[in-house]
Amino acid sequence: MWVLGTMIALARDIGDSVHAFRTGAQPAVRMGNELRGATLGVIGYGAIGRRLCEIAQALGMRVLVADPFADVPPPFTKLSLEQLLPQVDHVVCLAPAVPQNENLMDAKRFGAMKPGAFFVNASRGELVDEAALLRALDSGRLAGCAMDVGRAPDQMPSPALAAHPRVIATPHTGGLTPQAVEHQSRETVAQLAELLAGRMPSGALNAAQATRLHLLMAD
Repeated sequence: MWVLGTMIALARDIGDSVHAFRTGAQPAVRMGNELRGATLGVIGYGAIGRRLCEIAQALGMRVLVADPFADVPPPFTKLSLEQLLPQVDHVVCLAPAVPQNENLMDAKRFGAMKPGAFFVNASRGELVDEAALLRALDSGRLAGCAMDVGRAPDQMPSPALAAHPRVIATPHTGGLTPQAVEHQSRETVAQLAELLAGRMPSGALNAAQATRLHLLMAD
């Protein structure tokens, strides 16, 4: 899982060490951090968020979730985003890209994060105020960031952030594995089958707007 991999890479400073060795430099020897015993904050409790919470809990992490629309079962704790941010060592943004989430993570919310925390965005670029993120990285407020998305074309990470020494950036490839592609293909077929049967697919975010489906179901 891309999110888990980048969390480990950030916590153990793996990217800088790899870059130093590849460029012929002497890597700095720094003390890393373990995920076990750390606190994870997950923004968005959808399918990916639920799976990440389960894995994090199995690794010995304390898990907090911010999602006003989801029921969050124990052992995870549901909080508002304002309550969550000051408490966590890793913030993972998995919220849906809907209009009300534009710049969900802005200067105020980056400023509310625990000093030295890490931020991971695996959702969409428009959820993040990138100027505020850059300031939080430059100031040292954030220890690092991982991003598979951004405001560059095709949801790519923005070049200015991708080149930052505290950032791990990948070219929107978090779900680019044979297993993920197969799962997405099967899920698409299953959803289409539900629509053709006049039923709403599970997990639809805007079900109330499916007016033509409602007409079909009425028939």
